[in-house]
Amino acid sequence: MEKTIRHLQNTIGERAISSSEMDELKDSLTDFSEDWFEFDEGEKAFFLTPEILGYKAKPKEDYEALGLGELEERIVDVLEQGKSVKWGKLALAMWLFFLFIVVYTVVEAIF
Repeated sequence: MEKTIRHLQNTIGERAISSSEMDELKDSLTDFSEDWFEFDEGEKAFFLTPEILGYKAKPKEDYEALGLGELEERIVDVLEQGKSVKWGKLALAMWLFFLFIVVYTVVEAIF
C-alpha cells in the first residue's frame, strides 16, 4: 500500500486526472482504493485527497548495537524482574506436569 501511495504522490500529485485515467489506474494497480480520490463536479476530474497527499510512510527503526554497560544493565533488569516470580508455585506446577507425563506414559504402555 505504501508503494502505491508513494507512486500516486509522485505521478499525480496535485494535478487533476480524468475518468479514463482513473480507470487505467484501477487496472494497473493491485492495491487501489477509490477512497484516495475526490471527485470535483466543476472540473469533472479526480484529485488525490489531502490525506493521501500528506501521507508519509513510517520510517524504519534504526537499531544500534548495545554497549557492554547497557547490556549489563538490561541483564540485571531482567534478573530483578525474575525475583518477583513466585518460584514455589512454578516449581510445584512443573513437578505436577512431570508426574502427569510419567503416569500417562506408564498407563499408555500397560494398556
